[in-house]
Amino acid sequence: MKIKVNKKHTVITLFLLMILFFSSSAVIAAENLELEEAVKLLIEENRTLKNARQDIDNAEKDEELAVRSYFPTLDLQSSYTKFDEGQQLPLGGYGSDENYSTSISLTQPIWMGGKVSMQKEIAAYGLEIARTEYEKIVEDQIFSLIQAYYGVLQAEGMVEIRQEALDIVNEHLRVVKNNLEAGIAIRRDLLQSQIEQRNAEEELTAARNNLKIARRRLAQLLNYEAQYSVEKPKTEFDFSLDQDQLFKTAVENDPQLMILELNKEIVKLNQKLEGQYYRPNVSLNGSYDWQGEEFMDEKSWSMTLGVNVPLYDGGKGGINADKQENELQKLANNRQDLLENLNIEVEDSILTVKENAEKIDLEILSLENAAENLEIANKSYEAGVASNTDVIDAQSTYNQAKISLLQSEYEYDIERFRTLYKSGRLKEYFGDVVNNEK
Repeated sequence: MKIKVNKKHTVITLFLLMILFFSSSAVIAAENLELEEAVKLLIEENRTLKNARQDIDNAEKDEELAVRSYFPTLDLQSSYTKFDEGQQLPLGGYGSDENYSTSISLTQPIWMGGKVSMQKEIAAYGLEIARTEYEKIVEDQIFSLIQAYYGVLQAEGMVEIRQEALDIVNEHLRVVKNNLEAGIAIRRDLLQSQIEQRNAEEELTAARNNLKIARRRLAQLLNYEAQYSVEKPKTEFDFSLDQDQLFKTAVENDPQLMILELNKEIVKLNQKLEGQYYRPNVSLNGSYDWQGEEFMDEKSWSMTLGVNVPLYDGGKGGINADKQENELQKLANNRQDLLENLNIEVEDSILTVKENAEKIDLEILSLENAAENLEIANKSYEAGVASNTDVIDAQSTYNQAKISLLQSEYEYDIERFRTLYKSGRLKEYFGDVVNNEK
């Protein structure tokens, strides 16, 4: 028995299988990127954090360089001289018209007036500043990541709302067309609804474009090129909204305050360093020399113990000391400003969290009322007791209520993260991930 194969059906089947394969591949390629996984990627791949780690590495090298001021230096110097005629000798006559000179010298610092030890201490404070700056940048970048991550979530929510709005408009447009055919609607209703349909389509396109940009911003922050999907994180916040307690925690954890204190110690050391100007420097210098008509001819060596005592610097030391005193005063003023600003920011964050919590309840109630009002408007229009404008207004109110609720929910979560951020506990929240950083 021969089996007939329908080529047309075979081609269609293969085409459908190819579509299924490629669509499945796309789904597989889109990795699920949870917030904690995003934080881990941030720590590993964020370019700003990589630069901050390089700063730490440079600060470590600065500390090593300060120590190496005690290391000896070795120099090799060699020259060749050609004269227009032979050199006159002490006992008469002329020697060679060529002269070779080679010298190897070694200089070993013995005492530098205590300056090196202070420079090493300054470099150690510089290293601590670099590490503290890194901690600050980690907190800053994590909060930027949270904002970008929720930005994607909110953009996805906006696409869903705009899609639903278009579906609602399309359904109402269908009703308007039916009513127009039945003679119970006017052409103006159709034109109004068609305009609303175009507006809804444009708003959906804009929402999709915003989602695309939000995804790119998050990917750029993570230095991440793969396709990904996000999901709303399950947030568990364990902190009190008591301002005094949060402010105290913020002061203890604030890296800028720590940096100010470290800079204060550096200024004090610089002041002390200026006072070391008049201390002598002691060094030992040894050299081995070759000089004569031939290369490496006559040999000689020397050993020198040198003492250098600065007597007068033109008054620069006193001026520099005054400058350091001014720097100390500036640091004190900056610290006071920082404390006051920190207190204000903590209070602002607490008030915003409470405000958003109350706002969510109001937005839920507003959405319920808007949904009920839209349902009534649709039924009333179908019954011929409401105008098309009433339905359009009800649709607009319903869409705005959904948008307001979406924004309030995400703003509430972001503000709670901001409270952690301002109190210096954001790294602590992602402790397991951040502590395993490279």
